[in-house]
Amino acid sequence: MNSSNKMNNVLLVLLSASVIATFGTIIFHLVDTSYETETAMRAKADESKFFEGVYVRDETVLTYSDTGAISYQVPDGGKIAVNDVIAEIYPDESTIEKKQQAEALQEKLNVLERISNPGTLEQAQPADLSRQISQYYEEMIQNRNAGNLSGMAAAEQQFMESCSTYQIVVSKGTVSFAQQISDLTAQIQTLQSEEATPIDTITSDSSAYFVSHVDGLESVLTAENLANITPEQIQDITKNSSENNLQTNQDQNTVGKSIAQYGWYMLGIIDNQDQKYQVGDSVKIRLMTSSATADATIQELRNTGEDGKVMVVLYSDMLTSDFVQNRTENVEMILGEYEGIKVPRSAIRFKDVEETVTDEETGEEKTQTVNSRGVYVQDGEKVEFRRLDVVYEGKDYVLSKLNAGDGYLMLYDSIIVEGIDANGN
Repeated sequence: MNSSNKMNNVLLVLLSASVIATFGTIIFHLVDTSYETETAMRAKADESKFFEGVYVRDETVLTYSDTGAISYQVPDGGKIAVNDVIAEIYPDESTIEKKQQAEALQEKLNVLERISNPGTLEQAQPADLSRQISQYYEEMIQNRNAGNLSGMAAAEQQFMESCSTYQIVVSKGTVSFAQQISDLTAQIQTLQSEEATPIDTITSDSSAYFVSHVDGLESVLTAENLANITPEQIQDITKNSSENNLQTNQDQNTVGKSIAQYGWYMLGIIDNQDQKYQVGDSVKIRLMTSSATADATIQELRNTGEDGKVMVVLYSDMLTSDFVQNRTENVEMILGEYEGIKVPRSAIRFKDVEETVTDEETGEEKTQTVNSRGVYVQDGEKVEFRRLDVVYEGKDYVLSKLNAGDGYLMLYDSIIVEGIDANGN
């Protein structure tokens, strides 16, 4: 009996110790807050450089010989075809003002005639018109905030048209614009009777883009002269551009210039000390003003005499109106665009990991130990090491490949960023 009692006592002590240990472990994990974690999230990054670029293009200055005032028929950055009328020359400004007034009145007349069409009452619905009014009002505000005056004017026109149509619809035809239509028609006829014939017409002799201003560099910054353009010239041009010292319309008989619709160059000074950018690299040019992009190739990297600084010569054959407005542009040159799981550098650790590799010559599989870069993650109560397949290196973070496979960091893992040392303790 004594032996049996002693055994029971021993078992009771062991059971009690086990319960206490288990309870202590639970309490420890509940109160232990030494790990600081961060959820593994998807992110994007660009390998890029920002600089002020200078356009080198084939540009033809357009002039006229007679005195007079210019009436442009093509907006800045507008595309022109062979024999398109670019501008008309009139004896004086007052003639042009009357012509522009008649055109503006004609636009108003067209709107009133369109919304007064009998079919409007049958097809237009007040709820739809109300939504359009709100939409165009928001577009007006957005364009105003963005400084897009042409977009703001277009939205304003649509806003006024929707409001007027709404008036007619809800009034069930009792509101009429007949008198306004009659008055506008009479005013237009009067102005048209006073119109003068242009004394000269400027037309295009090739397909191109048109810009109404010149800067005096059209004969210097040419593709033919590309080899002679120095880094010092580019630096002077960008400096003068930022100080608004570039010449514009220096000749009173200058109409503007046409820009050929084929290959063009952009030059700028960049820091390439790490030599990430090489001749032949395909890049993307993004304008900081409009976010317009064009694919380009690095043609040259010319030495500037400054440590790590080079003049990059980019070539592109993608030309749109966004790329003809100015002589210089603040641009982003993108070498690569990457997507992956964002990992703070402070969380990165190294650990020896066994992996199976296949011999390319024999096809035999073998196991080897490699020192792998990765992070520790918290999975419930467990702490595990997950490898990284780095696709991009940022200053204070890296991007690891999405869906890299077993043993690698996955989306939404809890990355331990503090509270663990290099050995996982």
